[in-house]
Amino acid sequence: MRVVFDKYTDDAGKLLKMMRRTEPDTGAVALEDDGFLPNTIFSLYEYFVYGQNCEALKERDLHYSFLKVPEFWEIRTCGAHGAVYDMGCKKANIYYNKLQNVQHVEWLMEDGWIYRIDYYNKYALRYASEFLDTDGKTESKVFYSHRNQEVIVEQPQSGAITLLNEGKIKALFTSREELIEYFFTEAFFTETGSEESRVLFVQDQEGLRLSQRQWGGRCVWESVWFSNSALMNQYIDMGGKNGRRIYFIPEEYPVNDAKGEALILTCSDQLQGIEYLIHELPEVMFHIGANTQVSEKLLKLGQCPNVRIYPQIGREQLSALWSHCDFYFDINHYGEIHNAIDTAHQNNLLILGFENTIHCRELVVEECIFSQSDEKKLAGEMKKLVNQPEAVGERLVKQQKKKREIWERQSGTVLQKEKGI
Repeated sequence: MRVVFDKYTDDAGKLLKMMRRTEPDTGAVALEDDGFLPNTIFSLYEYFVYGQNCEALKERDLHYSFLKVPEFWEIRTCGAHGAVYDMGCKKANIYYNKLQNVQHVEWLMEDGWIYRIDYYNKYALRYASEFLDTDGKTESKVFYSHRNQEVIVEQPQSGAITLLNEGKIKALFTSREELIEYFFTEAFFTETGSEESRVLFVQDQEGLRLSQRQWGGRCVWESVWFSNSALMNQYIDMGGKNGRRIYFIPEEYPVNDAKGEALILTCSDQLQGIEYLIHELPEVMFHIGANTQVSEKLLKLGQCPNVRIYPQIGREQLSALWSHCDFYFDINHYGEIHNAIDTAHQNNLLILGFENTIHCRELVVEECIFSQSDEKKLAGEMKKLVNQPEAVGERLVKQQKKKREIWERQSGTVLQKEKGI
């Protein structure tokens, strides 16, 4: 099997790890390349730029202080990044990663206009350059071979792309989609064989457009996978028949201590039975996070001793709460935010909610779903759970099993039972 990513992200990495736990030989292709893809990920650009010899290249560090610059120019550190100077005049900004290896360099004119951006990769090579106009728009982007020859020239404003070989034009394309089609026709159909199954993991609108294309009269995708319900629904509305909703399963679940710490994420102040639950469960600390400013109603709830409100909750703050809490109350009306249920599941929070508020029922244990007007029963069950960690553990076993069964049904492969249950 081979999985194709429109771009390599954290979610793409999680999915690939899951697939390789069941099929170690699963291949992976990324259609975008930032120069630092894991070695097990093959990219469209590596295929054309380095050919079949990319494995012969060795990864090397390129510390910013060793960047090649004209004689007598100097490199200085400027806080979180570096800069190049000539006679006190700044010529470039250098951006590097945590190991201070160069990722890209912005070259400047005297008036501060960024006219070119050079991109470096894990082989310490300049693999691409982006040329900008005075308005900051990209006029062209060039990808280079390891011998510094131009291989791909993209012109975003017109959509035209030129593929070169040893300085001669090999092919011309009017859009990136045509380049991708050429890549699949040449790399997949002629080299890997037509029998290999291929799945596409869609993460944004570009990936959604890609899911609709057929190349050479062939159906490219055996199935199209989504971790986002909204995108999958769009796919279905566009006539897609082979879309699948994928949930992530960690190799090892975090320990759930059954502390009375509960998380709620919401985009409104419509939380089913929240006042009753706060009053009846003084032993539970309710952490309510919103992706917007909050209403007076929620601010008033925040005055209760067992409530904490987080307006416009940030990534780091939310990450800390996922680690801190052991329960997730899926009691907010309207849309789900931050992929809350799947993320709660990955972090091993026990999920509870009402019939009319549960967003992903297939992931929630039936004993943790309560009728619309039964706040009293939910509160009573919660009182038992915070005093009986073994009961929480039993529910978590069932909760984890539900996701595992979904994966096995969707992918046709079996995961070993997870650790940490």
